[in-house]
Amino acid sequence: MNFKDVSIRRKLTWAIMLTSTTVLLLTGLAFMAYELATFRSRIQANVRTVADIVALNSAASLAFLHTNDAHLVLDSLRAYPNAVHAALYTPDGQLFASYLAPSAPRVPDVVPPRHSERFEASHFLVFHPVIYNGKLQGTFYLKYSLTTLYEQVRLYGSMALMILAGSTLAALGLSAFLQKRISQPILALAGTAREISGRKDYSVRAEKTSNDELGVLTDSFNDMLTQIQQRDDALREKEERLSTLNSDLERRVQERTAELTEANRELEAFTYSVAHDLRAPLRHIAAFSQILQEELGDRMPPSATDLSNRIRGAIQQMGRLVDDLLNLARIGRQELRRQPTELPPIVEEVIASFKSEIENRKIEFRVGNLPVVKCDPALMHYVFTNLISNAIKYTRPRDHAIIEIAQAAGNGNGQTIFIRDNGVGFSMQYADKLFGVFQRLHRAEQFEGTGVGLAIVERIIRKHGGKVWAEAEPDKGATFYFSIE
Repeated sequence: MNFKDVSIRRKLTWAIMLTSTTVLLLTGLAFMAYELATFRSRIQANVRTVADIVALNSAASLAFLHTNDAHLVLDSLRAYPNAVHAALYTPDGQLFASYLAPSAPRVPDVVPPRHSERFEASHFLVFHPVIYNGKLQGTFYLKYSLTTLYEQVRLYGSMALMILAGSTLAALGLSAFLQKRISQPILALAGTAREISGRKDYSVRAEKTSNDELGVLTDSFNDMLTQIQQRDDALREKEERLSTLNSDLERRVQERTAELTEANRELEAFTYSVAHDLRAPLRHIAAFSQILQEELGDRMPPSATDLSNRIRGAIQQMGRLVDDLLNLARIGRQELRRQPTELPPIVEEVIASFKSEIENRKIEFRVGNLPVVKCDPALMHYVFTNLISNAIKYTRPRDHAIIEIAQAAGNGNGQTIFIRDNGVGFSMQYADKLFGVFQRLHRAEQFEGTGVGLAIVERIIRKHGGKVWAEAEPDKGATFYFSIE
């Protein structure tokens, strides 16, 4: 388990135990290190003293080569149980006399430097010069066992471990007692927080048990709960009012939507009815005008013939207007049937449909890469028909017309298609009128039209969840964009 996920009670216990154990362990190690250093210094001083005495007492024996006297002096080392062996060497390094403790190894044959000291793994070695009347007579060698030192260290180590174990148990009991006094208020505060979080009841308050930092924390926690409760009550009241307002607004929206739907249905029905009913009178007027010209023939005055032709032209314009109104009404009622559709075949079919109309003109169609979009193919066919027809119409003054159809890159509006021409263009200050019914930016004498086509395009694109817009400059062409979501 991760330490940060352990309860605060265990964290406090572990912290107290770790601190106390570490302090005790470091204290014990420092004490043992001090005792070891002190004992080594004491042994070193004692061995030096023994070496001084033996060297002094054996100086005459070496000087006059009295071997028996030298052995007697060395035998005095039996009073020192830790003396393993000792020896006297002549100045040329020859063994003169020796002392061996029971089970001790033999004395070295070759003497090291005349005066040196060193600690080995378990012994202390001393080489001391023997001087008589200011003249070097030889070297005294003593090997001293450190068994007593290590026994002392083991004794101190055992005592330190016993003290450490006892202190650890005492620290464990003390930490168990102290951590409750510290952690209990915190655990109680955490329990209150869990209760509030589970029940969402901000009227619960934590019990204050002391005036220390935990008491301050409890007071702050209770103050926070009071503020949350007040805000929660205010928020609940606002939510109730908002819910009431939303319900009322939703009811009104439903009513207005129903009214608007009914009004649109009636308007579309009225438009369809009017447009349909206009067809019969128009046909009668056209027929009467035709009969009049046929019966009068050459007897018909030129002015009457001109008027008759104008009547027939107006009837054709009115017929186109009726057709557009019927299309506008039909699109409003038509159900959208979306399916994945490849746009290039539709564009090619639309361009081919204008072949006879543009056979005497020089028009360059530039069709770029077009995507597959999910749309109603029949309605999309009408969109391209209307926009390409407008491009053909408004490039009529150009000797070399260029019409480009492609997908716009990086527009951020889903799949965006544009139709661009180099025609007469228009001023952008009138762009908001483009897609309104019966709105025209050019005179009928310049460019024919009913002012309904772009309104139908806008309605089709809106039914697809997209939008249509245009960019243009006078006499610099126009670009119409539409997006499909």
